[in-house]
Amino acid sequence: MRIGRRNFPWAAVVLTWALAAAGCAPEVNPKQPGSEAQTLNDVTQLTSGFARAGEAYFSPDMRWIVFQATPKGEENYQMYVGRLKWQEGGAARLEKVVRISPEKSRNTCAYFSPEGGSMIFASTAGKEDPTEKSSGYQREGGSYRWAFPAGMEIYRADGWEPAVAAADPSRGTNLAQHALTDNHAYDAECAYSPDGKWIVFASNRTGDLELFAMRAGGTDTVQLTSKSGYDGGPFFSPEGKRVVYRSDRAGNDLLQIFVADVVFDQSGKIVGLKNERQLTKDQNVNWGPYWHPDGKHIIYATSAHGHTNYELYLMRADGTRKTRITFKDGFDGLPAFSPDGNWLMWSSKRSADGTTQVFLGRFVFPDGS
Repeated sequence: MRIGRRNFPWAAVVLTWALAAAGCAPEVNPKQPGSEAQTLNDVTQLTSGFARAGEAYFSPDMRWIVFQATPKGEENYQMYVGRLKWQEGGAARLEKVVRISPEKSRNTCAYFSPEGGSMIFASTAGKEDPTEKSSGYQREGGSYRWAFPAGMEIYRADGWEPAVAAADPSRGTNLAQHALTDNHAYDAECAYSPDGKWIVFASNRTGDLELFAMRAGGTDTVQLTSKSGYDGGPFFSPEGKRVVYRSDRAGNDLLQIFVADVVFDQSGKIVGLKNERQLTKDQNVNWGPYWHPDGKHIIYATSAHGHTNYELYLMRADGTRKTRITFKDGFDGLPAFSPDGNWLMWSSKRSADGTTQVFLGRFVFPDGS
């Protein structure tokens, strides 16, 4: 199966990583696509009927997605699981959408375990404080913002599929039962390692938003970053030896993309990060990075075309070349590749009613990327 693997001489890799660490902006692909039709086919809107929906991720078998959405008439994101019904020819639609978060909660950042039997997500279940005025990240005009509620904890739901299958879609089910974290801090933005043994996440438990890792059972928590600025949105690379994330190290709300190597001790315990490399350094907001399954490319959203027109770009994981993927006015962000690399799922305001919803498209690997 072709998933876009590229081979680079090791000398070139060392050189380009050094350039990225120095803050050089990625060069534009000389074979830059001129339209979205060259990068995405069979684009389909998956979610509808929500005030907004987004940040969706595939299950390992590509039969399910998990996403967050705000029901009409409510203010906060709830967590949902939906079954993908693949059609002849490859396109898909969403069926049996079930809410899995409890009432009177805020929710974000779900992710399936590599074997698919468990999922994690962040929720204020049981700790929601409607009077809390938490600080948060916000861009100009308030179009893209999120808060950091102190009651946000990371939950793990084992055996989620039978629970969802048995649930009445009109009532949903509460899968926020087993908390992995428990403190008066924001713990969220979580993802599994490819072997399922570790979870990487963001937390402000130290007073600053930093990256942490813990075992899948919630033990052996270790702080990974310690520099001032908002470090968040981390994901392990497909081979499990690197982490990609975004950070506001300059303190100017202009998020940039970083990659670092994961450090393990002799027992296999994660003890930190090393060789941090800044892949973008410009006057744009660059966020929502996600790995392509080849481990050599990262997709992310950027405000390079304006804060009302975020677009998706594919970038080499060494930060040396970028290729535009979406070409649609309005917001396109929070991308995630399917496990086989053939499909891209992302959040977009290209819906007919102008709301942000989850979209799916067949990914065409761009020449020269």
